[in-house]
Amino acid sequence: MVNVRGQLSIEFIVVISGLLIILATITMPMYNQARADAEKVSKLADAREAANTITNALNTVYAAGVGSKQTVEYQLPRGVVKIYADVNVDGVDTTDNDVTPDNRMDVQIWLDLDGNGEWDNKREAIILLETLLSSENNENRVIVGDENFKVGSGLHRTTFTYEYRDGLRYIVISDIEVA
Repeated sequence: MVNVRGQLSIEFIVVISGLLIILATITMPMYNQARADAEKVSKLADAREAANTITNALNTVYAAGVGSKQTVEYQLPRGVVKIYADVNVDGVDTTDNDVTPDNRMDVQIWLDLDGNGEWDNKREAIILLETLLSSENNENRVIVGDENFKVGSGLHRTTFTYEYRDGLRYIVISDIEVA
């Protein structure tokens, strides 16, 4: 009888250990996928918040007229490849879903969600928000100097200034600090 109880205890431990191993092999991939998805959603939310701040600043400066100025702060997540905001940015073509132009300039933040250092060229990897500014390339356009945007992750402080020079209207982006 003594040997039977010992054998039952060992068998019970082996069966429970096997069940725990099976449970771990099933749940670990699910956990890793859920963690990766949560990280991607967090990056997209941070990028959307930054794009919203930039869009609101451009709209405010444009609506206030020539001579207006606004400084904003926003946080960029890791993985931002490029920020676009100029008269030629309206809609986007991606490998999986296109956004057609609507004659309004867009603020676009392109993301690298897969970590290879390049934009993923998918609709899910771009934040696109429409501004009040026209995207038509004519004499009434407002030229935005989007080449001054920095894409490093962290806190950014950007000043938008609406100016009139040489017969053209500009929104100058300057005083960018990355902390």
